[in-house]
Amino acid sequence: MTSAKTNNYRNYALASIFGAVIFLYIGIFAGIDLSPTPEGLGTENAEVTPEAIKNKKKKPVYRRGPEVVALNQYFKSIDYHLDEVGEVPRVYIKRVPKGLGELASVDERKHLFLRIMLPLAMRVNEEISARRERLMSIQAKGISGTQVSQADQQWVNQLMKRYRVTDGGITALLERIDVIPTSLILAQSAEESGWGTSRFVRKGNALFGQWAWGDDEGIVPKDREDGKTHVIKAFGSLMDSVRAYARNINSHPAYQSLRERRAALRAEGQIVSGWDLADTLTKYSERGAEYVDSLHAIMSVNGLNQLDGLTFAAGDVPPPPKVLASLEE
Repeated sequence: MTSAKTNNYRNYALASIFGAVIFLYIGIFAGIDLSPTPEGLGTENAEVTPEAIKNKKKKPVYRRGPEVVALNQYFKSIDYHLDEVGEVPRVYIKRVPKGLGELASVDERKHLFLRIMLPLAMRVNEEISARRERLMSIQAKGISGTQVSQADQQWVNQLMKRYRVTDGGITALLERIDVIPTSLILAQSAEESGWGTSRFVRKGNALFGQWAWGDDEGIVPKDREDGKTHVIKAFGSLMDSVRAYARNINSHPAYQSLRERRAALRAEGQIVSGWDLADTLTKYSERGAEYVDSLHAIMSVNGLNQLDGLTFAAGDVPPPPKVLASLEE
């Protein structure tokens, strides 16, 4: 009985093996692949292409440029930030740090740019205010009958030429020599320079896209039309760029409406805000009203209106990194 069962099992096994072999040959002749394929090793992935290798490469590690790191660390060391900013340190940065445009964080880029620009804008307005006070003092002397010195008169004459005043004397000069709200300076510098990342600001500290003529005075725009000769005026420092911008706003005929609006607000005892003056800058850009909308958006989104009216902190702070420090003060 045992022998019979053993023979039956052997026969079943042989029959199973024989059947499997026959089935395998049928599959081969029929072109059917009956072998199991491990997951992830299908025939469609069998060929390794250069593109596949490229896609499998790890993404580069994000790093900040050394100048960006140094400036951020410096601002942190003097406790200079824009959140609930009170008094502003007298820190004048000569140029934007290399690597600013490579920052992955847009917020970090904006925050760093605004901290660079804020003291510069305030310093230029401080210079304008000092000029304005001297003018009013000279005007008061004339009204009271006190003789004006030759030096003061020569200084007034120089200002009249610089600010394109042909008549109206000191009264006309005072309409032009007046501060520009910090919020407007910051908004325009951000808009015109791409938050400090444009080729013009990197190569020539050109924050506001002011035109000049003569290739030796600036940077030739890549998209300049044939026959055009203008360049974007270059400057030795960011401070010089802000000064030239303020003089342009305060003297060019295209911005007469801004100066009139500012004078009217002063006469009415109202606050001169960057938001109000931005409404008059439809001639600053070919975009017209759209340009004004962009300035308002920058002011609103980044809280720039809160930066108007700030004052400098008393006392000195450690100097910024040498490669970025402005030596003109």
